[in-house]
Amino acid sequence: MIVVNVPQDRSPQGSRIVRVGIAGLGRSGWLIHAMTINEMPGKFRVVAVADPKEERLAEAVELFGCGVHRTFESLVEDDAVDVIVVATPSHLHEEHTIRALRAGKHVIVEKPFSMSAAEARNMIATAEEVGRIIAPFQNRRFEGHFLKVRELIDAGTFGEIVQIRMAWHFFSRRWDWQAMRRYGGGALTNNGAHLIDQAMELFGEGEPEIFLDLKPGLTLGDAEQHMKLVLHGEGHPTIDIELTNACAFPQKRWLIMGTSGGLEGTTQELRWRSVDWSKMPERELDLGAASDRLYNNEDMVWNEGEWKDTATSRDPYKRFFANLHAAICSGRPLVVTPASALRCMEVLDRCREGLEALK
Repeated sequence: MIVVNVPQDRSPQGSRIVRVGIAGLGRSGWLIHAMTINEMPGKFRVVAVADPKEERLAEAVELFGCGVHRTFESLVEDDAVDVIVVATPSHLHEEHTIRALRAGKHVIVEKPFSMSAAEARNMIATAEEVGRIIAPFQNRRFEGHFLKVRELIDAGTFGEIVQIRMAWHFFSRRWDWQAMRRYGGGALTNNGAHLIDQAMELFGEGEPEIFLDLKPGLTLGDAEQHMKLVLHGEGHPTIDIELTNACAFPQKRWLIMGTSGGLEGTTQELRWRSVDWSKMPERELDLGAASDRLYNNEDMVWNEGEWKDTATSRDPYKRFFANLHAAICSGRPLVVTPASALRCMEVLDRCREGLEALK
């Protein structure tokens, strides 16, 4: 281990700087966690990192002046660290999270939270046993478009929600480690975990019925890259999720249908319209011959709105970290709770069970 002296903050409890150790300096560990923390110097500081690649360790030392470790085991024993970011490969999340918790650290767990609901329960039970916070990094719960969609639905803008369609379309081959099942790859557990997390928030309480179709899509590995998932339940909206890397004509992320209106849009722009039925003519069921042999028709008086994202791409990450800081320093509740992450893992388990039954 290379040791670099990092000054400890002595400010009041509610505003102290939380010291972070990052395990894994790849796409998420470096580009998301490290870079976001670097923009929040009043709340967090990277004091240690772990990665097997020497060039990545050197890059972290140059930017943060932090301590470096070549193994996860060494990182979790570092007394300078308050919180560990588990940004290691998906199949290691349970092992690394439990090890960090038992070393007395709070833990941020990259998605997918775990590889199964059983693993998630073990992780949550350990956090409760040792009295430490375990924070699922479902950062897309903090994205502006999702927050706006949820606000409009909760306000009853669209009446009873009939269906929500969420599309994440692109056209690109995949050949990295996340193309392999043994490393926890595939659309279902990779970006599918984000969409399922959002979908379950919009579905509401209860256990959905599930329809799932997975196909290889464009991949050089053995994990699926095309996912079609439908969640359904009595008294709940039907939620139709498409995640694919084999769509040459990508459609918009959102299409919401309700009894008083609807919404369409992307992650950057949304537009919606709704009707106030109290301001429309009253209608009664008429079972007689159709007037002029025409179908029912009326002019709608629409109330329309639109939203454009003015945030930076890193703002959702900052919202997550601000919430975590408040939880650690002031005892505030987490927005993304371990219980909600477990619920998503239960849906993922049922998806996998259904696939196994078809083999």
